[in-house]
This record gives sequence, structure tokens and C-alpha cells, in this order.
Amino acid sequence: MDSLSTLFSTFRLQVEIIHNAQYCGDWAVDTSGPGHISFHLVTHGQCYAESSKLKQPARLEAGDFIMFPQRTRHRISSEKESEVELNIAPSLPYAEGLKRDGVGLLCGYFRFTHAANSPLVDLLPPVKIVQSALTQADATAVKILSMIKQEALSQESGGQALINRLAESLFVVLVREHMLENQATSGMTAALTDGRIAKALDAIHAQPEYGWTVDELAALANLSRSAFADRFKTLLGESPINYLGRWRMQNAWLWLSEERATIYDVAKRCGYESEASFSKAFKKYTGESPGKVRKRDPDDQTA
Repeated sequence: MDSLSTLFSTFRLQVEIIHNAQYCGDWAVDTSGPGHISFHLVTHGQCYAESSKLKQPARLEAGDFIMFPQRTRHRISSEKESEVELNIAPSLPYAEGLKRDGVGLLCGYFRFTHAANSPLVDLLPPVKIVQSALTQADATAVKILSMIKQEALSQESGGQALINRLAESLFVVLVREHMLENQATSGMTAALTDGRIAKALDAIHAQPEYGWTVDELAALANLSRSAFADRFKTLLGESPINYLGRWRMQNAWLWLSEERATIYDVAKRCGYESEASFSKAFKKYTGESPGKVRKRDPDDQTA
């Protein structure tokens, strides 16, 4: 499995839809908040998006999508620079028919179930907009958005489940496209698009239990030990061995909290010879003991 797919598998993306209806008249909404990534899809009509991360209000039309990966405060409203109070306007269900002056909005959250801060969030800009009319019609993101819009308006049986799955796929596509379109010089984006460092990351992600050495990882990257170590730290801000340790603990959290694996088994899967040494490393990284995480309610996985 490639490293980007492994990251998604580890950090477990989930979608929650909080609104799928239409607004009429003057209205304004803000769904920003801690712990999640807000998104909005215009299903019919037009509206405006404002945020400190946008140079000017963005006009959004049917099929357009906006997302705030950095949990940025924002305002989606009927008019540009609207002063209408936030989140008080009532919405109308599509069952009443599409209103000529209405604006259909599908609003929701992306969030990662893993307690650690997902590096996937760092792969995206503070604001991401997809304007369907200005994007190639055969672009994957536009195709997915068209399917989501159709399901949102149709209100057919199973539509909610399908929207959730399509939205998850959309997020993966947007991350991949952003990585390919932007030549980052540091961070996870730069590391995953660096052919040599990506090979080392693939190896670490695939076998976290193995006792990787810098020499072995450098050989996979076809670099000298010093050149590899310098390049790795320049891109990711930490040494290869520190990254390996952190990756092990991130996986350990999942195995303990979701699989309810024993501490002994998790220690072995992380490459530790004893529970004691693993427990010490785990607590240093997470601030909690493995036993406490293992006993925690699965619905409460905040670190």
C-alpha cells in the first residue's frame, strides 16, 4: 500500500452531514469549530463565502464546493458581506420543491477518528474551493461532486450512506490533486512527492514493527546515510528514527482503542521487546498509559 493510502487507513476519515436543505431570503451560516473540517456544497442557486483566508468573498454556484481544512472561521451567506445573524435562519426541505429564490446547501464535517493530529490536514490549504463550471468536466472531483449533488437533491433511500462514501472519496481526491499541483518544499506533501523519501516512508508505514535503521532506509532511498538523514529532516522536521517511533505510537493507539489488543501484542507489533519499554514510550508520546487508552470508550478517543 502506498503511503498516502496508509495514512488514510490509519487516521480513519469520517463524514458527518449536518444540513441538506434550502435557504430562502437573507441567511448566513458558520459551521466552523474545533476537531473537524467544515465543508459546503451548493446544490442549487448561488451564495457567497467569506473568510479571513480569502482575499475577497467567493461567489459559489450550483455544483461548487468549499472546504476549510484548517478549521478556519467562515461565513456562507445569501449576500456578499451580509450582516445577517449567523445560524438562525430556518431551512426548507426539498420535499416542498426547489424555490426559485432559494439556495440549496449540503453542509458537513470531515474528521479523523484517530486521537493524534492527522498529517493529512497539513496536506491541504486553509481553504479549498472547487468551482465546477471552471473545472474540466471530466475531472474526478467534478464527477464526484455531481453525484453528491444529485443524491442530495433526490432524497432517495440510501442516499445518506452514498453521500458519506462519495464525500470521503472526494476528500482523498482533493488531497492527491493538491499534492500534485503544489510543489511544497517541506512537510508531508513534500515528503510524499519526493521519490526517494517516499520509498523510505512506504517502508516505515508498511512495517512499523521492524527495527529500521537509518542505513537501511537510506539504502531504500538510494542515498548516502548523511544525505538521507539531512533530506528527511529538512522535509519532515524530524529524524527518521523519531518519525518511526511516532508512527508506531499512532498505530498503537488504534490497536489499543479499536481492536482492544493486549498491551503485550501491541508492544510486539511496534517492535518492542517488553511491555515496560513500550508503555514508557507510549506514555511519553501520548501522555497516557496504554492501559487507560485500551479501557476508554471507543466513542471518546480524544487525546
